[in-house]
Amino acid sequence: MTTHTPHRLSVVMIVKNEAHNLAISLPPLVGLADEIIILDSGSTDNSRQIAGQYGAKWFVNTDWQGFGRQRQIAQSYATGDWILALDADEEITDELKQSILKVIQNQPDNTVYGLKRLDFIFGHQIDNAHWGVKAYWRLYPKSFDFNNLTVHESLDITGAKTVKLSGFLHHHTAPDPLFLLQKRLSYAQTWAIENAQKGKKSNLFKVISNPIWQFIRQYFLDGRFLQGKYGLIYSIIFSQYTFNKYLLLWQYNHQKGRQS
Repeated sequence: MTTHTPHRLSVVMIVKNEAHNLAISLPPLVGLADEIIILDSGSTDNSRQIAGQYGAKWFVNTDWQGFGRQRQIAQSYATGDWILALDADEEITDELKQSILKVIQNQPDNTVYGLKRLDFIFGHQIDNAHWGVKAYWRLYPKSFDFNNLTVHESLDITGAKTVKLSGFLHHHTAPDPLFLLQKRLSYAQTWAIENAQKGKKSNLFKVISNPIWQFIRQYFLDGRFLQGKYGLIYSIIFSQYTFNKYLLLWQYNHQKGRQS
């Protein structure tokens, strides 16, 4: 597994029942990672067996406190100088792998590296590689860490220099429509609860207008109209996800108002 570089790279993942994805995401890490750290939150499939085939170190934490905190715990087990934070459904391409290998030849400083990600649903690409591709800050010195957000967590890059790497990360976000709908509904509920606790407000205008704006953003501004019917399907589902977020937040606002 070793990369034979003077500075060690730890790949860090958090998982639950990700056997089907680990079979895709782990093979490209051979020859890249000095160690693979996997923190499980209660898998009942054969994720651990697949991880073991690639020499991954397996840890368990079922005291779920959100994605941000789970990533922090996972990183605490890492021994590398560099951290590469991945999701189980993310696959490194050969070009990106070579870019990462070049970076980890260097002594870590305050530079954080962005990985450009292309999303796939139902086996079809929904992001155009030449339009609106987002970079996620995933390769960084161990001195950096993720924030505490329950969902949609991100790396705290305060004071960091940021650089985007060549190559792409393939994000196999959903194998089928039901999986994607259930995943987005779960995220919407978590987001609504968290934001209600923070005092964020929703109303009928936001429930109606925000989904419309998100469809325009996803389909037109982010270029998913270039990706055919699957780009359209994803944009509609994302709009529905936004509708669910603000509708649930509105509901929690009213419940809190009745209790006070």
